[in-house]
Amino acid sequence: MLNPLITLITDFGTQDGYVGAMKGYLLQACPTVRLVDISHDIEPQNIYQAAWCLTRSAPHFPPETIHIIVVDPSVGSSRPPLLLRALNQWFVAPDNGIFTELVNRYPPETIYQLHRKTAWWQAHRSFDGLALFAPAAACLANGVTLDKLGIKTHAITELLKSRPQRVAHQLLGKIILFDRFGNALTNISAEDLASLPAGTRQVSCQEQLFPLLNHYAEGENTQLLALINSDGMLELSVYCQSAQQQCHLHTGDSVTVQY
Repeated sequence: MLNPLITLITDFGTQDGYVGAMKGYLLQACPTVRLVDISHDIEPQNIYQAAWCLTRSAPHFPPETIHIIVVDPSVGSSRPPLLLRALNQWFVAPDNGIFTELVNRYPPETIYQLHRKTAWWQAHRSFDGLALFAPAAACLANGVTLDKLGIKTHAITELLKSRPQRVAHQLLGKIILFDRFGNALTNISAEDLASLPAGTRQVSCQEQLFPLLNHYAEGENTQLLALINSDGMLELSVYCQSAQQQCHLHTGDSVTVQY
């Protein structure tokens, strides 16, 4: 590729040099590479947070972008490394469920299980970001053919997901994630809400009511609010504050939509 574009998503932070090591390798292996940091602030081992970060950002990148995603609690184990193509882009990551949201929204065109050892890399017991995933991305950028990188597969690990349930005029969901503002992302989608009978919807969590509004500023008077966010998912928020802290919310808390 001419001037390849490679992005990075990790839970490494920036203080310990792990990201720097990966970037140094990529710059040596691909001197014309353009590197983009999507995030290194994923909570340690939070695969689900990484999955949403990837799904939220990847659709806005140009074709042939190569994404490296390293949030890898099982590094050093037998979990396979994957190379996946979707959205006319490439994705390199451990097969640990990190592609769950991406493949549900954007079906993969092809999937390769990367070899654990090649002429360019060998899997490592603790730092596959440098030992395997960065070299695999560099090889892809440098035009190494796919058959030398791995073997085709259809197998891919997905995280267990629970769908909202309808029970007696209630749609029952849960909190799945918090963003850095303390907003609570739920597993209830805009489509789920649209499928309910017409009428008033009352959103509650932990015995607190969250009026369903159109945007954050509408919550200036009510403080607590619910809205459909940019992911198309129901979100619980507190105007200019953290819903997580102010309302004492936790991942897994039940969210009820009364209709």
